Amino acid sequence: MQHVVIVDDDRLNLELVREIVESMRDTAAHAFLSSAAALTWCEHHDVDCFILDHHMPAPDGIEMIRIIRNIARFSLIPIVIVTGTHEREVRRRALRAGADDFIEKPLDYQELVSRISTLLALQDARRRLEMNVESLEGSLVEAEARSRDHAERLEALWRIVSNPGLREEEMLHAMLRQGASAIRPGHIFHGLLSRIDGSEIVVEASYSDERDEQRLNAVLAVGRRTPVEDSALNDVLPTEAIRSWDDVRTDEQIPARSPVRALGWRSLVLVPFKAGSVTFVLTFASFRPTEKAFGSQDHAYAEIIASLFSMHMQQRWQAERITFQLHHDSLTGLLNRVQIRNAGRAAFRTSPTVGIAIVDVDRLRDVNQTHGHIIGDAIIVEVAAALAKQARDGEVVARVGGDSFAMLFPAVTSRQWLADRLSAYKAVFEQPFSTGDREGKETVAVSATIGLAVAPDDGGSFDELLLRAEAVCIDAKRAAPERIVLAGAR
Repeated sequence: MQHVVIVDDDRLNLELVREIVESMRDTAAHAFLSSAAALTWCEHHDVDCFILDHHMPAPDGIEMIRIIRNIARFSLIPIVIVTGTHEREVRRRALRAGADDFIEKPLDYQELVSRISTLLALQDARRRLEMNVESLEGSLVEAEARSRDHAERLEALWRIVSNPGLREEEMLHAMLRQGASAIRPGHIFHGLLSRIDGSEIVVEASYSDERDEQRLNAVLAVGRRTPVEDSALNDVLPTEAIRSWDDVRTDEQIPARSPVRALGWRSLVLVPFKAGSVTFVLTFASFRPTEKAFGSQDHAYAEIIASLFSMHMQQRWQAERITFQLHHDSLTGLLNRVQIRNAGRAAFRTSPTVGIAIVDVDRLRDVNQTHGHIIGDAIIVEVAAALAKQARDGEVVARVGGDSFAMLFPAVTSRQWLADRLSAYKAVFEQPFSTGDREGKETVAVSATIGLAVAPDDGGSFDELLLRAEAVCIDAKRAAPERIVLAGAR
């Protein structure tokens, strides 16, 4: 557990930063409204990072930095100063006083998590180094050299993750390149970030030294999927902890015909980590055995890289989830009304014969009243899946209302073709739908009414076409449901 001290005389800001810090894994936040209270607490506790607001009663943020730096055991502890966006001179003074970084108000959640996570990772690595140095008193010269190299490679990582100009794929590649070159300087290593997807291993990012690039193009191709049992990592995949091999051939537990042996890997470092519920594996591999065994410092460095990857993948997953929720219906996972309108408008720009069909599930209210809304929702999910399964390339299915779906046909070739397509969609209602019960035996039958409008006869824009199809469906449902009705038909 790493401990972060937060000092801010504004209670609202203090609680906001505390909640963000406590949301981070294995991190405890200690919040104080005054510098004096924080210093009193620190006399008897260890601290891994300070977050200080500049505007506080004496001692203020700058004075606190000087006080902390004069305490021997805090001289290397990361300090982050919180300032306003216009306080450039304050930031300069803070850095001169000994601050390591700064955060601007208003606070950005992802930026704060990224910066504090990196500083805590560096602090953890620094403490690991200190423990190693204490256990290697007889090798001070070597320990000093390794510490310097370790600090330099950590600094190189920090520059990569802090570079806002890098696109995602560039940053992942740069981190792997840096890790491969620094895990054992002078020894050619290749980097691989893989994701376990069910029974397959998927390559997320890779780096290969140009001297072996052609040899590894197929193995390290981004997006490549390999069954786990056929993967070079199958016989060496870690379960939870980091593993390393100075020479794979000396491990008798790896079968002679293992894919990892067939590929020719000799030295390996593997680090498993999770981002959300997904398991990733960070791999550094070489075709030559290492002359010197991997040590705890090498493991610590690889774990720091993995923690940075984990943080990035978690943030990417959160961003993708938010984007999905904005574009899709929360119950069925189909596109929502906004997105099918966007797709329809795009289709209008390329085709003069766009068609839109509205499907209204008949008597869904009766299902809700008889069986309950949970069963009603289950039926909607089943209907959505059945309609989506019927869609061909280019056709779009969306949920546009409580019991209403829409099908977009980007280019209608003929009325007969359209009639055949609608008959296929209508046919999904010929069988009852599962209620989602545990045994999978309970079903409910529902029917549907379909209203159709086709450009250019029924509308000069997609919005007009959509409204026309909805009106046709409503009128048909009132008059005689369970039919397919074309706009203009009597």
